[in-house]
Amino acid sequence: MSVQLPEHTPKVRELLLLLDDDREALMDYYKSGHANTNGKLYATDMFVLGAVKRTLSANAAMILMVQTWNLVTARTLLRTHLDTALRFSAAWMVDDPEKFALDVLNGAQIDRMKDRTGELMKDKYLIGKMIGNHPWLKDVYDTLSGYIHFSGAHITSSLFNVRNDGKFSFRLSQYDLNFPEDSWIEVLECFRETTGELILHLGGYTAAKRLNQ
Repeated sequence: MSVQLPEHTPKVRELLLLLDDDREALMDYYKSGHANTNGKLYATDMFVLGAVKRTLSANAAMILMVQTWNLVTARTLLRTHLDTALRFSAAWMVDDPEKFALDVLNGAQIDRMKDRTGELMKDKYLIGKMIGNHPWLKDVYDTLSGYIHFSGAHITSSLFNVRNDGKFSFRLSQYDLNFPEDSWIEVLECFRETTGELILHLGGYTAAKRLNQ
């Protein structure tokens, strides 16, 4: 049975269009760097390829989730998108990015690897490196971690009209129509900022490859 869903606000629709622009920018940076391989494909190229592919998939899925009013899954996607950006940034914290990428390709876990100063690159550490440009990062990361594994976040997402006397209503539906506009704006803006962080590191990767031509 088809359901007639409401239209999102102009601000949310604007952000959805900007996600399309982000995808194009990401591909432009990737093509610019990937074209300069001199016929060789390095482990670092494969590492970048994986991050770009995961980001493109998340971008398309985020647009679909917002269009179909599925905020619970949109938040899960944002959490995995943060994971991509954090662990992608780790390649710029080691002395030998090529060895790092090769180790990851061979199954090494990034959170068990060390940066050039000897620090384990766990998510908490990577967040600390990135939080200067993204003050919201830690709080959003901590909140969204509850969306990866089944938790109270999934229980409370079905509730609405919660009253002071403890009474509440709940709705079992794939559509999250009880969240305010700010919730949708937050998830989209955080997603875009995270993509911007990926593009920033991808730009560094592209510049480095050009210098080595």
